[in-house]
Amino acid sequence: MKSKPLFNADLGEGTGNDKNLMPLIQACNIACGGHTGDAQEIQKTIALAKAYQVKIGAHPSYPDREFFGRRSLAIKPSELYESLLNQIKEILGPLAGEKLHHIKPHGALYHDCVNETSCAQIFVDAVEKCCPEAIIITAPQSALGTLAEQKGYKVWREAFLDRAYEANGQLVSRLKDGAVLDTLEAIENRLRNLTQKSGVYSIDGKWINLKADTYCVHGDHPNAAKLLKAVLENFNN
Repeated sequence: MKSKPLFNADLGEGTGNDKNLMPLIQACNIACGGHTGDAQEIQKTIALAKAYQVKIGAHPSYPDREFFGRRSLAIKPSELYESLLNQIKEILGPLAGEKLHHIKPHGALYHDCVNETSCAQIFVDAVEKCCPEAIIITAPQSALGTLAEQKGYKVWREAFLDRAYEANGQLVSRLKDGAVLDTLEAIENRLRNLTQKSGVYSIDGKWINLKADTYCVHGDHPNAAKLLKAVLENFNN
């Protein structure tokens, strides 16, 4: 029997997909006010996760609701640190003493933590302050993953089920055509390559070795739940 892939999804973003995605995943990353989300949405998403026994994680970002956290902000390290603390606390409050299972940066912060040790350091410092037992989710061979493991944190390497990759292993910018995989065939091929061959094909056809612990689905993508459900049904047959 095939082992079931471990899926995570970015939720709590007010898309309306959460109730359909939650039964299909094992871990959720809840927006906590930086790029979107508010107290009511956080509480609703936590309750839904508990109902389906899904691991609860925080999904902080640059404080940039205008652009959904998808642009890098040139802000002071201390300002970013304080913003991350405040966002994480928005999740910890409703958990009422329960431990946060994991944490994953969002959007431009995710990419900056992959490429910049200084940004990764700020993120790890915030985790150490608020949720030192949380698993950190990041890309393979990232600055954040390297730094986190050096400091003794458990890290989950992540691959994206519904995003295209450049030949250098970075995600294709959402401003480019083909950045989002939105067909059943494309996502099935991606999952097959990840689970059977530990890699992906880039947008220009180059093979990239990519061994991951968890696979991400974006809750704000159209038909995300429908596609994932179909993929899982075919995977298990």
